[in-house]
Amino acid sequence: MLCFDFRKKYKYVKRDRILPKATAPSVPSAAAGSAAGVAGSTTVVSNSEKPLTGWQFAVIGKTSKKKSDIGKIIAELGGKLAATVNNKVAACISTKGASITLLS
Repeated sequence: MLCFDFRKKYKYVKRDRILPKATAPSVPSAAAGSAAGVAGSTTVVSNSEKPLTGWQFAVIGKTSKKKSDIGKIIAELGGKLAATVNNKVAACISTKGASITLLS
């Protein structure tokens, strides 16, 4: 069987994580009691703690959300939205159809 040939030759190589592990921010005990009961309260995270700091992303094709809305979400997480695809782009966000046309 062809699919099992790959697994016979595969060698696992442990690699370091690129993204840091996410941890829950610590809240002082006095503020925890007042913020715990408030629905929709948000925690402000500094720039250095955001998981996408220093990463650039590109949106390709038609997506279910507007490009500006995707850019806002990425910016909230510390990343940037690139205008064009270049060697600084970490990942492309696209639909399945758009990615297939790029590959062919």
